[in-house]
Amino acid sequence: MNIKELQYVVKIAEEQSISNAANQLFVAQSTLSHALNKIENKLGTPLFDRSTIPLKPTYAGKVFVETAHKILTINKELYQQIQDIAEYKRGALVIGVTHLAERYYLPMVLPKFRKKYPGIQLTIKPASLTELETLLLKNSVDFAITLPNNNPQLEYRPIFNMDILLALPINHPLSQRHPGQGRQYPELDLKELALEEFIVLQPGRMIRKTVLEACSEAGFTPNIGLETSNLDTAHALVAEGYGVTFMLDVIAYNAPQKDRVAYFRIKNFNLYQTFCLGYLKGKYLPKVVDEFMQAKKIL
Repeated sequence: MNIKELQYVVKIAEEQSISNAANQLFVAQSTLSHALNKIENKLGTPLFDRSTIPLKPTYAGKVFVETAHKILTINKELYQQIQDIAEYKRGALVIGVTHLAERYYLPMVLPKFRKKYPGIQLTIKPASLTELETLLLKNSVDFAITLPNNNPQLEYRPIFNMDILLALPINHPLSQRHPGQGRQYPELDLKELALEEFIVLQPGRMIRKTVLEACSEAGFTPNIGLETSNLDTAHALVAEGYGVTFMLDVIAYNAPQKDRVAYFRIKNFNLYQTFCLGYLKGKYLPKVVDEFMQAKKIL
C-alpha cells in the first residue's frame, strides 16, 4: 500500500463521497473509483458501504482510515525531520488561522518567513475557532494560529497578548475629555459607559464573554445596540459614530479610519486575549515553525 492510496481512502472518508474527494484531490472521479476498487480487491474486503448516501466506511474501512492517518502523520513528520537536517530548503506547511490572525498577524510574519525560507510552500486555511479545532484534531493542518481552549488532545504555545481596549467615536464627549496620543491610551472607567449603546460580538465569542463579565463586575449590564460577527465591522461602525465597543489593540493600530476612533485602556481591569500556536499534542513541529513565534518581537 503506497502513500497515495492511503491518502485516497482517507480523503473519501473525510468527504463521505467519491466525487467530492476526487475534486479535493484534483483527480477524475473514475480514476479515484478505480483506485478504490483496486485497494479493496487487494485487501479482499470493501472499505465503504456503497448503499448509503453519504458514503460510510465499513468496520474494515474505519480500521483502515484510523491506521492510515497514523502512517501519513509519521510519513510527514519523517519528511519534516529530514528537511530540518537539510536546513529546510524545500517543503510545505498547511497553517490554520482565525480570520483575525489572517488579517492582522500573517502580514507581520509571512514576508520575513518567505525571505528566509523561499522554498517552503505555504497553504493558509482561515476558519472559525471550532473549525480550527477540528482541523487540528484531524491533522488537516500542521498547526494553527488561534486562541487556546481546553481540549486535552491539543497543545498551545503563546505568541503574544492582545489587550482589550474601549473604542469610542472621536467626537464622543468622553473622547474630548480624555484625549490620548499614539499608543499612549488614557484610562477610562467602565462605569462612565453604563448608559452607552454597545456594539458587541455575537454569542459564542471569547471576547464577548470577557467584556460582559467586566461590565457586570463594574456594576452594570451593557445596553447592547448591535451584535456583529467581527471586530472590523464593530470598529468601522464606531468610526461612523454608531455606539461604542471593545477592541483589540492589534486592530486599534492597524485598522483603517483609526483617526476617527478614540481608544482607552479600561481602568482597574487588565483584559486581554492571547494568540497561540496550536497543534496536536506530541506532534513534531519543524524548526521553521519557530519563525511564527517571532511576532511578539514585532509588536
